Amino acid sequence: MNNLPQIFFKNSELYENKTLFGFKKHSNWESLSWKKTKELVLDISAALYEIGIKKKDKVSIIADNSYKWCVVDLATISLGAITVPGYTTSNEEEISYLLSHSEAKIVFVNEKLLPLILQILPSLDKIEHVICIDDTSTSKFKKINIGFYTLNQLLNLGSKSHVKSNIIELFVSNIDENDVVSIIYTSGTSNKPKGVMLTHKSIISNILGANELVSEIKIKEHKFLSIIPLSHAYEHTAGFFLPIFIGAEIYFNENRDQIVNDLLSIKPTLMTAVPRLYEVLYKKINNQLLNKSKFSQKLFEKTITLGTKKYKKIKLSFFEEVQNIILDKLVRKKFQRNFGGNLQAFISGGAALNEQVGLFFQSLGVNILQGYGQTECSPLISCNPINNIKLDTVGVVIKGLQVKISNENEILVKGSSLMKGYWKDKTNTDKVLVNGWLHTGDLGSIDDDGYLKISGRANEMIVNSGGENIAPVPIENLLLSYDEIEQVMIYGHNRPFLIAIIIPNETLLSDNQNNLKENLQNILNNVNKDLSQQKKIRKFIHSNNVFKTDNGQLTPTLKMKRHVIATYYKDEINNLYKKSFF
Repeated sequence: MNNLPQIFFKNSELYENKTLFGFKKHSNWESLSWKKTKELVLDISAALYEIGIKKKDKVSIIADNSYKWCVVDLATISLGAITVPGYTTSNEEEISYLLSHSEAKIVFVNEKLLPLILQILPSLDKIEHVICIDDTSTSKFKKINIGFYTLNQLLNLGSKSHVKSNIIELFVSNIDENDVVSIIYTSGTSNKPKGVMLTHKSIISNILGANELVSEIKIKEHKFLSIIPLSHAYEHTAGFFLPIFIGAEIYFNENRDQIVNDLLSIKPTLMTAVPRLYEVLYKKINNQLLNKSKFSQKLFEKTITLGTKKYKKIKLSFFEEVQNIILDKLVRKKFQRNFGGNLQAFISGGAALNEQVGLFFQSLGVNILQGYGQTECSPLISCNPINNIKLDTVGVVIKGLQVKISNENEILVKGSSLMKGYWKDKTNTDKVLVNGWLHTGDLGSIDDDGYLKISGRANEMIVNSGGENIAPVPIENLLLSYDEIEQVMIYGHNRPFLIAIIIPNETLLSDNQNNLKENLQNILNNVNKDLSQQKKIRKFIHSNNVFKTDNGQLTPTLKMKRHVIATYYKDEINNLYKKSFF
C-alpha cells in the first residue's frame, strides 16, 4: 500500500463492525465502527471536493482531539490534499502565522475558536471556507464574503455528491507515496515555527518501524487512550495512524483531570504521553501515600526496593523472592488496576523522562517505554523494547532508520521516515538535511547494546563564562525528583555560575510559606553534594507563577521556552549575579 488512505479503507473492509473510535457523549462512552467511520470519511471527502478542494491544497484542523478530527484528516488526505494541524492553545499571532504561512484554503475549528478566526480572517486572503466541527449558528458569518459550514452541513452536502462512491478510484488510487500528506509545524522553543512536510512514505515507514516494537507486546486487540493533541507529530503517528494500521481502538480523553477515570473505564493496553504526565502522577501517588497507614507505606516502600533490584538485575535472596511474590499480589496488582488492569505499557516521548519516575513505575509493575523522535522524522527514531527496558536511554533505533553520532556528538538520522523538507524554507532545510542525514540538534551517544542516550540539546547547552558546556536537563531532573518542586529551569549562559528558577509545589506554597526558602535551599544543598563544581546551583529564584502555555513559557507540547522564561525573570536574574564573589 502506497498511501495512508489505502491502509484505512482496506482495514475498514477487514474490521467493518468493530469499534474504531470511542468518545464521550453526555458523560457516557459511545463508539464508532470502522464501517460508520468510512461513511463519514467518504461524505466529508466528497463535500470537500464539492467546495473546491483539490490535490495538494492545504486544509488546516485546529480543534480538540475527537473522532471528528480524525475523520476530517482522513477525508482531506483521501483527496490528495494536505492536512495542516494546529494547536487550540495557540494565540492569535501563532494561528494567524500558521494559516497564512501554510496557505490553507480551509480551516476546521471548534466553536470556541470562532471569535478568534473571525478576528484574523481579514488578514488571511487564502482562506475560502471556515468549517465549525461543532453545531453552531451560521449567522455571524453571513456578512463575511467566505463560505461557512458546520460539520453536519458538510456531511449532508457530501452525502448527495456524485463523486462519493468513486473517491477511492478517482483520488486515493492516484496518491503517490512521495506526496506530502501533512505539514506539521514544530512548536518551536525559539524563532518562528517551521512547517515540516511529511509524506505518505515517511509516515508509513515510521508506522512499520513502530509496529515492530508493538508486535513484541503479546496481545491481540489493542486499545489506545489518546490524550496528547493530534496536532503533535508524536500522537498523529503513534496515537492515530499506528492504531489504524494494526486495527486497534482509539478512545479520546476530554479532560486531563479525568485520565484516571478513563483508564479505569476503558482499560487501555497502550497510552502515549509526555513525561510531564508521569511526573504529575508520580507526585500525586506519593502525596496520597502520606495519608496511608505506616504499614501500607512500608509495603509500598518494600515493593519499590525489591522492584528496583529486579530491574537492575540484582539477585534477590530466597526470602526476598518470597516477599516479592507476595508484594506482586498485595501491591503491584492493585497498583496496576488503577490504570485499568490491561495496560501493557505507557509510551513516553516528547521530552526526557526523569529516570527516578520511570524506575518508580517500573518497580511497581507498570512499564514505561521511553522513546525519542523529531517531527522531521515522522517522528519516531528510537524506543525501548518492552522485553529489555533501559530507563536511562531512549531505546534502540527502529527498523528502517540508521543513526550515527557526529564528531560533535550530534545525533544524525537517515532513512525513509525523514521529512521532505520545511515548507517554503529551503535555507533551513539545507541546514538540517545534509547528504541524506538529518542533523537533529540533539547530543547523544550509543551504548554497547545499541541503545541511544540523549545528553542534551545543542542549542540548550549552557556555556558558562569559563567556556564549560553544561547540559541543564539532568540537573533539572534531579531537582524535579523532590515532591516539593513542581517546575524548574537552570540558567547560567555566559555567567560565572548556575542558578535555578523554581516553581514550588502548590501544597508547599500554602502550607509552609514561612519556611519555603529554607526548604528549597536544603534541597539544593542535597542535590549539589553529587554535582561537580561547575554544575552546582549557587542561588535560586522561587515563584508561584507556573510555566504555562497561556503565558508563552511552555510550547503546546509542554517544553520550556527557556529564552521566554529567562526574559520574564530578567531583573531577578541580574540581581542574583550582582556583587557575587563566586
